[in-house]
Amino acid sequence: MKKILLALVLLVFSGARMMAQSEANQPSSKQDDGEIKTLFNKSDHPMKMGYYISPEFGYSQFDGRDVFLAGLSMGAIIDHFFSIGLGANGIVNPGNLWYNNIKDSSGAYLYGGYGGLKLEFRVLPSFPVHVNFPILIGGGGMVYNTWMYHHENEKNNNYDGTTLDWDAFFVVEPGVMVELNLVKFMRLDAGISYRYTPDLNLFNTSSGLINNFNTNISLKFGKF
Repeated sequence: MKKILLALVLLVFSGARMMAQSEANQPSSKQDDGEIKTLFNKSDHPMKMGYYISPEFGYSQFDGRDVFLAGLSMGAIIDHFFSIGLGANGIVNPGNLWYNNIKDSSGAYLYGGYGGLKLEFRVLPSFPVHVNFPILIGGGGMVYNTWMYHHENEKNNNYDGTTLDWDAFFVVEPGVMVELNLVKFMRLDAGISYRYTPDLNLFNTSSGLINNFNTNISLKFGKF
């Protein structure tokens, strides 16, 4: 699995770089030189540096159970083709992730998230619709906890719970996205990614529990 993942990462890096160099070497007309085209605005002034902030939403499965993720990423855009920044995602429906017999016959909910360095490589970014190759490299944490909400009366409402186990892990998540230049300050991304962590270690839990594909959608706001 590690060899396959490494090959995928190298392929994304080399392919994006070759496409970027190919476009840079192509002759361009006076009207189109450096212009960014959008779906609702034909062109924009060229800019070598930019930035973005992006709310993100994803869907995956852990051991056949539906998992919804929400996150945020932000970064600097270099010469239209490359982005470097930070990204983070967290589970938003832990109530669907109850696992039995975690420790001493006790069950618990699974909570957690992950984040880290986020790199992106775009092919033909001046076109209204183009391809983006993101990769996130970082770490995260998962915890089994029995947290429950207790409603006694109007004055006594509280949460309580016990942590049965937790673990921190390394994660890498390469992906491929279709990116749409909606207007000059906003882009829409939709696509898939694969989340891989080699060292998850929780009681009575497969080490590959969270290794799976994601479907993702995000909106980018910024200066492109």
